[in-house]
Amino acid sequence: MTYFKLKEKLKDYPIFRLEDIFKWFPAEDRRTVIFQLSGWVKKGYLERLKRGIYKLPDYQVEDVFILAGFFVPSYISGESALNYYGIIPDIPFAVTSVTPLKTSTIKTEKYGLFIYQRIKPSLFFGYRTIKSDSLYSYKIANSEKALFDFIYLRSFKKDFNPENYLSEARFNFEKDFNWKSFKKWQKLVPENRKKFHLALKNLFKNYG
Repeated sequence: MTYFKLKEKLKDYPIFRLEDIFKWFPAEDRRTVIFQLSGWVKKGYLERLKRGIYKLPDYQVEDVFILAGFFVPSYISGESALNYYGIIPDIPFAVTSVTPLKTSTIKTEKYGLFIYQRIKPSLFFGYRTIKSDSLYSYKIANSEKALFDFIYLRSFKKDFNPENYLSEARFNFEKDFNWKSFKKWQKLVPENRKKFHLALKNLFKNYG
């Protein structure tokens, strides 16, 4: 595989995984490809985003949300999605997502921090796909599910206070916020998650 053959392929796939190369060029030797990629990164022909994921330097990532799902199977949720919908005013310091895989953090040099929180597979729903540009899209929670995930995942933290978290978050909800769906999802969480249910009780008392 030459760089020119790879670059021709990358016209349609400027962000790619190591494993993609073996789909495009199945006869290539794995060690040789890894060695080539390392050399091309050093020369500036490719940009390494994280281990096993690369992009063409001249492709501009205008929306970092597309990288979140590329790094880890996930959808944007929590603080990032709530800010996207204008429900919380503060811009998060990291891109926050949920995943059915393990909790993890990915730090990139140019695109900031990506935080992934694990949610059980039965709660991995309530998202939509948004087209970012002509090549890529990303998944983001609906506004109601973003709030659900935000409270659910926070309720596991020892310092989470279900009584005063509302004043800290400074929520702002539109009139069409679907509280019925939110209350339906609450039934999916066991009653022994007391912090979660108390937090929702206070939420509904103040907003719902």
